[in-house]
Amino acid sequence: MPRAQKKGWTNPAIRHVIEPDTMNFPVSAQRRQAFTLLELLVVIAIIAILTALLLPVLSRAKERAKAIDCLNNMRQIVLAAKLYLDDNHGVMIPLWVEQGAPGWPSWNYDPATFIIQYPDFLWWPDKLRLDGFIPSQNAFDCPTLIQPAADASGGSTSTNHVLGIGMNYPEYGWLSPKEGFPFPVYATANERQMTKPSQSIMFADAGELAPDFDDSNPDSWQEVPATGCAYFRVPSDTQGYPGGDSRSVPRHSGQVNAAFFDGHVEKLRNSAIGYNLPRTNAAVLWAKNSNGAGP
Repeated sequence: MPRAQKKGWTNPAIRHVIEPDTMNFPVSAQRRQAFTLLELLVVIAIIAILTALLLPVLSRAKERAKAIDCLNNMRQIVLAAKLYLDDNHGVMIPLWVEQGAPGWPSWNYDPATFIIQYPDFLWWPDKLRLDGFIPSQNAFDCPTLIQPAADASGGSTSTNHVLGIGMNYPEYGWLSPKEGFPFPVYATANERQMTKPSQSIMFADAGELAPDFDDSNPDSWQEVPATGCAYFRVPSDTQGYPGGDSRSVPRHSGQVNAAFFDGHVEKLRNSAIGYNLPRTNAAVLWAKNSNGAGP
């Protein structure tokens, strides 16, 4: 009797077809696919092109966000200034008060906490802060600026803050010095003097202009780094305005942020403020009225 065959595939032909270790797959199917050097270079080039296209878009979006934050800061400031005005019989907050000026209480200067570091002058940002109208110190900074305002003019300096949001001087910002102050002192600004609240700028982006500025083209004004300022001059300041130590500046994609007396804020072209026009012109935005009555 023949011995019984072992279980399993004993037919060589069937085993050749079925068993995986002897399947006749093409060599290319068994070999792992890999990128060639040329394909890798193409992928890298595509990534580089996409990055180059996206970076400017992201940068512009970031700048727009900073401009919006600046407008929000201005909205807080103009509303706080209006609250101060309501609490003080319609009188605007002064640009600054000098220590020892008649009618004002004294204060303890602290360079670590004061927004503007000028020991003898209490500037409007610190006045609003100390009086509780705006507790946040960062509300007085323009987010677009980077360097602290260490080189700003007129005593509006700070090593802790970039500043850059300025009060309209002298249409709204007035001075309260001690007796014997050597520079012009304009009259107190009062809400009764305002004849066009929605067309009168109280606050705007402010900084010192580069020495070669073109006075006839406000849209071209460029600010000097580290000179963000807490005031900006307008033509009614006949002595200080020509120097350009602080003007409104179009730092947000060629436009300037501004807060108006009626409380609204907007971004506009610097030339739209009408610095080349007399205050009696109805299109002027830098004056508090158009009846010819200056500060």
